[in-house]
Amino acid sequence: MFRLSILPLRQACQNLIGHSDDPEELTGEVMNEEQFLLKVRGRNKTLVALVYHLHSWLSYMFGSYESASRYAKERQATSSTELVLFGGLFRRRYVFVEGLIAFAMAHKTDATEWKIAANESIKLLKNNAAHAPSNFQHMLLLLQAESAFLAKNNGDAAIYYDGAIEIAAENGYVQDEALASERAGIFHLKRDNTSTASHYYGQAHNAYLKWGAKRKASHLRLQCPF
Repeated sequence: MFRLSILPLRQACQNLIGHSDDPEELTGEVMNEEQFLLKVRGRNKTLVALVYHLHSWLSYMFGSYESASRYAKERQATSSTELVLFGGLFRRRYVFVEGLIAFAMAHKTDATEWKIAANESIKLLKNNAAHAPSNFQHMLLLLQAESAFLAKNNGDAAIYYDGAIEIAAENGYVQDEALASERAGIFHLKRDNTSTASHYYGQAHNAYLKWGAKRKASHLRLQCPF
């Protein structure tokens, strides 16, 4: 099982680097998503859930929020957050990523179901952040920033974004530092603060490159309005 579980993780890395035709689908040099699911479906829900989670995360990272939401729902239908790998490592990532997706969909649709799901993710991470702040505080802050952004509490949102960026950087979560910087850039751009937004976009681009996610860095540069 461990050997199989590594394949989707390796392919996700390949996608972020740029070694796949489709950045969202886990198909490339390491594995074929459709064939992998055919092999493990009905035999191992944990691995099926991992594939759906990684696909939803990649879709979110590349701005395909509807696709991300579909795969997040597939993940939730496949297993609870208790069925996770590596001693529960992915349990919090599931909550974190699915919370971000819910906030993105709440922005897009204003639907109550997404707002409820988004707020639930904050509740679930608060306990983890209280007990292990170096691992989870930045995740909680980013979700709180998204909540404040959605509620148009702009002052709080700006503070939460900066806190998420700072704490992620302090604790070596460069991928989350990059994401929080990107989200901060989007937030400030929505407020027509182009100078500040440009700063955060540049910070995100540099962090993605530091992480090794060249394709994501290129995607951000192409999406950047400056």
